[in-house]
Amino acid sequence: MLTTWRMVRRPLVLCGAFVAFVRCDSAGDRTGQADTTLAPPVGAVESLPSGDPVGRWESSAGTLLLVRDDSLARAIYPTVKQLDSTAVLDEDVVRGFIADAVSADGAAGSARIRGFAALDEECAVWPVVTLTSDSLRSWTVAFQRGAATPIALQPIESLASADSARLAAQLTRLAASLPNDTSRVFHGLPFTIRGAHRMAEGARESVVAEIVRRLNVEANPREETLLLIAEREDPAGEWRVVYSERASGSELDVQRATALAAVKLGPDGRPTLVIERTGADWITYAFIQRQPGGAWRETWESAYSGC
Repeated sequence: MLTTWRMVRRPLVLCGAFVAFVRCDSAGDRTGQADTTLAPPVGAVESLPSGDPVGRWESSAGTLLLVRDDSLARAIYPTVKQLDSTAVLDEDVVRGFIADAVSADGAAGSARIRGFAALDEECAVWPVVTLTSDSLRSWTVAFQRGAATPIALQPIESLASADSARLAAQLTRLAASLPNDTSRVFHGLPFTIRGAHRMAEGARESVVAEIVRRLNVEANPREETLLLIAEREDPAGEWRVVYSERASGSELDVQRATALAAVKLGPDGRPTLVIERTGADWITYAFIQRQPGGAWRETWESAYSGC
């Protein structure tokens, strides 16, 4: 029997309509805006390189993406463009789905989806699913069986202390050298590494880092967040930035972008970072992939979910 899932959510009034994350046509062009506390439109977050428009979900990645939300497993329908009060998701798509789970440090076992969990939630969020696990351990995301090959993300703290400190210093220098620094209030402030992980493929080494700057004004503390990916071709080579995106705003509301896992996807085994972007009351998931020419760019982002 086909079962559907319909969201129960609190309505938000924006531009005269009941929406949660839909951007209004009358809102105007916000290109270049980097200081935001709402789910940002295209152009609100700066990036290097600019690349092509975000593409569609590739079928080779499977029919679903599962993510770990605290202790819950949520099913992301990758071709759904927006979540709102009219969204209806087919449970038949998830029932019996076999997933290979991935954590930051590699493969994390497998699981089968039984179906939707019996939960009523107030916001426009992805459905929670119940799992039957097969040696499942701590995980962050999961793909359809056989669709992804995990790549281990190693925290830079696992390096010798001198090497870790050297790499952190190199990352902050790279952050300071980026040309898209448009938030004047943060100019001259030091960068801090919130988290950084390495991944290697043969001699080529990559690092993904979340870097922050803070302005500690008592009445209105502000923060700038920067997601940076750098690579070098061999251990003796120079690091170069292959992707970056930044956002700034209130310390409580500013967008954060965090790497959840790394995998190889598609018939060509393309290295892919699964990114979680969060704001005050919203969340999305995205893929940032290495392109054949060596550049990295975002290739897919989920619909916004949240309140």
